Amino acid sequence: MGDGQAPFSIDLDASGPIDDGTLARIGSPPPGPIGLDSKTGNAKQTQPSMADRIVSYARRSRGERVGDGECYTLVNRALSAANAKTARDYGPVSPDADYIWGTSVALAELQPGDVIQFRDYTFKTADVTDDDSGTTTDEQEGDRPHHTAIVQSVDGNGAVTVWEQNAPVGSPVTRTQLFFTSRRTTSGNRTTTITVRGTFWFYRPEAR
Repeated sequence: MGDGQAPFSIDLDASGPIDDGTLARIGSPPPGPIGLDSKTGNAKQTQPSMADRIVSYARRSRGERVGDGECYTLVNRALSAANAKTARDYGPVSPDADYIWGTSVALAELQPGDVIQFRDYTFKTADVTDDDSGTTTDEQEGDRPHHTAIVQSVDGNGAVTVWEQNAPVGSPVTRTQLFFTSRRTTSGNRTTTITVRGTFWFYRPEAR
């Protein structure tokens, strides 16, 4: 499970550190602002949400192999640590099952802490640049035949940054950007085409 090709240069952990305070990449904020309770005047600290705890677990595991190293195990332990229901609460779990992780949501509703389940997912990017020296084409692709990942951030235009492990086989927990909408865009003399195929489900974890 999770045995796919590495998605070329979008492994965010391989491209140097990214400031986790940058809005587009932020995983989970520190545990909320500290303010004064209007009745007592005592300092009151907001507790992190379940989604924050799920993302934080994955982020703390960065560079490690969680449990047996399977993609399912990372997600299962992250949800369990956040006191959320896991796939076993929604039906039988077997090595090739299409797991359910909570309430089904659409791509437009996706948010950090949600879970993505993949089946025969592939994407391919083609960057074509035309300039005085001619036409240059750069093609890359990645896949997730049977896989599970945690949403870190929703980046817009069908791009989502996830926490995952065992993609490719044996790899530790990494942060990766994947695509879920096919599109074609042009900027100057460069045209980018992204083609997405396969099936994927988005789930909002539920409290136990």
